[in-house]
Amino acid sequence: MSKSAILAIIGGFAVAAAIALNFVLESPEETASQKATPKAQSQGKSKTKITAPIKAGPKKAENTTPSFDIVRITPQGDTVMAGRASPGAKVEIYDGSKKIGEVTADKRGEWVFVPSSPLPPGSRQLSLKMINPDGSVISSESDVVLVVPEKGKDIAGKPTDEPSQPLAMKVPTKPGGRLEILQKPKADADISLTIDAVDYDDSGQLDIIGKAPAEATVNLYLNNEFLGRGKSNDRGLWRQTPDRKVKAGMYTVRADHVGKDGKVKSRMEVVFARSVPLTGIKPGTLVVVESGHSLWRIARKTYGTGFRYTVIYEANKKQIKDPNLIFPGQVFALPSVN
Repeated sequence: MSKSAILAIIGGFAVAAAIALNFVLESPEETASQKATPKAQSQGKSKTKITAPIKAGPKKAENTTPSFDIVRITPQGDTVMAGRASPGAKVEIYDGSKKIGEVTADKRGEWVFVPSSPLPPGSRQLSLKMINPDGSVISSESDVVLVVPEKGKDIAGKPTDEPSQPLAMKVPTKPGGRLEILQKPKADADISLTIDAVDYDDSGQLDIIGKAPAEATVNLYLNNEFLGRGKSNDRGLWRQTPDRKVKAGMYTVRADHVGKDGKVKSRMEVVFARSVPLTGIKPGTLVVVESGHSLWRIARKTYGTGFRYTVIYEANKKQIKDPNLIFPGQVFALPSVN
């Protein structure tokens, strides 16, 4: 994850504040573009007009970056994943540095992969490499972080009597990318309006994502000041990127689902923090938690990988009463690791 700071809020999933970051399944823009593709393809198959497909040919020949679009995993580790690549290209799937399989993208540039054996409990990072027919190799711009909880525990490792579902999170490998949640530990059952993610870049530009009824009007407010208005798509997904930029601090974002009569039908409100970048953190030192920090971010800056968050947690159990949350002002020891 390469953005300076990100805080996401997903209903019923506070563990993200201490471990990882939650983002939405897909963007309305992506859904719209995917829906446009079949239409264009069907027009290209017309036998009476062949000039349009010939003109469109060079565009299809352009290199496509391999991507994960769908990752579904059961608590038992049974997994199915699918995505896109250049038509006819070989796609290699990696678990860390270990290659776990390969598939060939079909003529539409789509691929599906099902591992031959279940993935064991724990955290892992999946990536892709695409090998084109000409021998060129292109890596994915986003990896997928999978967290499969042990039986009887949630993804934070806490004992629980409730069914535990794995987390699948799409993580950008380069600056400027967006994180997305491909599978949540908990579903948004019976919730008509949600704010799934509050994201921001280095300049403070906001990117706010959520769900609402299909084709619903959603008004956004920041600290009760109007931010903007948008609509959800036919699957109930909405995304807004207001022009207003925010400085470091705590903020309240409110979303209102407004009916045709202008009346508010439902409302959702979340608090998020924009923090300053984490700098100068080294193993063997102390760190003071600021707004927007998470164990995942601190571990990534200190040890080079967010998966080392457990090292910080184990060293500071007396302060982290609830592993789901950490708070500004807490002082954590950052032990040296071999």
